[in-house]
Amino acid sequence: MILKFPNHFQERMLERGINIDHLKKAIKNPDSSKNVFEGRVEVTKKVEGKTIKVIYYKEGFRDRKNEYIIITAYYL
Repeated sequence: MILKFPNHFQERMLERGINIDHLKKAIKNPDSSKNVFEGRVEVTKKVEGKTIKVIYYKEGFRDRKNEYIIITAYYL
């Protein structure tokens, strides 16, 4: 699994103390998932007593099936 982060999200990730493993767990095995605006997916996952919400989209090219572009993530 390859995660890509826009520059602005990298800053927010540090500010919010987002754990990369929590992002991966939420994407791979979410507790809830729904399609949102223009192909984006919103997932939530309870991990280590915290609930994380992640909004991402998946790269659609054949050679990039395993790439996820993270739009935002935060703990609820």
